[in-house]
Amino acid sequence: MYCLRSLLLFTSLTLCALTSVATEKITLAKAPSNTSLHTVSALTPDTISNRPPPTETKRLSNLHSLQDAYNRYITLANEGAWQPIPQGKSLSFTDQHIQVPLLREKLIKLGDHPPVDCEQRQDPLFDIDLHEALVHFQTRHGDEADGILGPKTRRQLNVSPSLRAEQLKVNIARIKRFIPNSDRFIHVNIPEFRLYLYEQNNAILSMKTIVGKKKRKTPVFDSQINRIVVNPSWYVPKSIAYRDIIPALKKDPSYLTKVNLKVVSGWGDRRTVIADNDIDYDKLYIGKNYQRFWEAPSEGNTLGQVKFLTNSTYAIYLHDTSAKRLFSQNKRAFSSGCIRLEQPRKLADELMRMTHGWKHEQLDPIFAQTSTQTFTLAEPIPLHVTYWTAWADPEGTINFRDDIYKQDRYALSTRR
Repeated sequence: MYCLRSLLLFTSLTLCALTSVATEKITLAKAPSNTSLHTVSALTPDTISNRPPPTETKRLSNLHSLQDAYNRYITLANEGAWQPIPQGKSLSFTDQHIQVPLLREKLIKLGDHPPVDCEQRQDPLFDIDLHEALVHFQTRHGDEADGILGPKTRRQLNVSPSLRAEQLKVNIARIKRFIPNSDRFIHVNIPEFRLYLYEQNNAILSMKTIVGKKKRKTPVFDSQINRIVVNPSWYVPKSIAYRDIIPALKKDPSYLTKVNLKVVSGWGDRRTVIADNDIDYDKLYIGKNYQRFWEAPSEGNTLGQVKFLTNSTYAIYLHDTSAKRLFSQNKRAFSSGCIRLEQPRKLADELMRMTHGWKHEQLDPIFAQTSTQTFTLAEPIPLHVTYWTAWADPEGTINFRDDIYKQDRYALSTRR
């Protein structure tokens, strides 16, 4: 333990001596405000987490910020080995610990903490400035912004600048291809778990999303929202039926009742409910008039009270959900591919206003019923589903997210 403490203290003192000589060279906080990785005094967790990715008109500014960040991370990588913060107990505000100077040094280099003099760099006290800097770091990396140095935050801090530079490089290429052809559109960024609605190239609505789990990924695609279905029923897709429902039903004959599902055949007015005793596994999703699982409209319906349909070739749509508790999670890859929305009613209100001139309250009586109603939008709204694990917000703050589908890794492997 004495050796470890001595090593960490020596590392901190060495870093302090080096950075005091060339602070402007390696401290990101010295960069101009429009391209910096942070502006600690002006930002709070709420303003960072709810700030939208760029629209078409801000794309060049975004790309410039990303390119500047790429250059800075390359500079950090060239400074030498990225000293990892060892695993250990969780640290937070008012703690005193030998790892605190190293934590502060990293956050200064990354631009989350303002520059300080050498004496404060070596201070083992976890002070309020360090707390705020760590919250800022956690927020722009999509982690729980609790100001605690725990295992997850250590992992993010220990990602080397060279790896971050590679991540930026991949995403610069993606964002260069993102050119909306309308000033009003919906943007869903998969790794961010968030949706933005733009009107006149300004984000007028933002909400959390739930996307596909690793084995049932939400695809990247461009499409149009052309219909809104209020109080939808749910025809269970074949893939979900075979992966989830049929195995559960074979184990528990009462499973369908528990999850409010029925087996039906036929369509529309000719839809017929099949009695439990007459369910034929050989006819489930097989043949012309196949049997399938169906859930009637209700407040507890799996799709919730509203879904948004697209003209995409993918069987992917946006919808409400009965499992709203999942939005409290920080990482939300839980669906079978479709995109669940935190505030679907607000999106429905805005889309009807934009395309039909409706006031928000005009949908109230329709949502109050249980009958299904479909609205075809007079002007379909473009939908862009992207996979950005790094981007710059309008103030130039660089955000990173986990590569949940390993698409960054694949993109880098194909370039080598």
